[in-house]
Amino acid sequence: MKTILSNLAEFLRSKDKLSMQFIKYLFCGGITFVVDVAVFYLMAWLLLPSLREGDPFGMVIGVFGWKIGAVPEEVLLRNFVINKVVAFLASNTAAYVTNAMFVFQGGRHQRFKEVGLFYLFSTISFVVFTWLSRLLISQFGWQVSWSYFFVFACAMVTNFTMRKKFVFKG
Repeated sequence: MKTILSNLAEFLRSKDKLSMQFIKYLFCGGITFVVDVAVFYLMAWLLLPSLREGDPFGMVIGVFGWKIGAVPEEVLLRNFVINKVVAFLASNTAAYVTNAMFVFQGGRHQRFKEVGLFYLFSTISFVVFTWLSRLLISQFGWQVSWSYFFVFACAMVTNFTMRKKFVFKG
């Protein structure tokens, strides 16, 4: 048992190999994803409605007898962006903490600058991919959930590259 725990601790501390970094990044991304999804969908469903009838999330909650509140398209699009901003702030904080602890080696910049660059690149990615998501919903008729998951995957790859090259030491 002790060797399993010591091997796990060593794996979590190791930040040198690119392949191991990416595997841990995917795991930390999973944590970030859960935070983002939970905040976004709870808000989109309960606080600021931003889902259409027929959305896959609506089908899931329909199993429990719950429904999505329909709103006009312009309200849906506004609420979608607000919900994305709040979810981004929560999930990006989780991403920074897990990335700094388990994935990347700090030290390229002082901590304050490192955090600032992390949020700067994340914000740029967020703006670009939220715009793309909104475009997919409004111009191409994508369901919110399909757009959400597509841009999340794109952002994950982009953010790994930017964080590795510009924010952290390696």
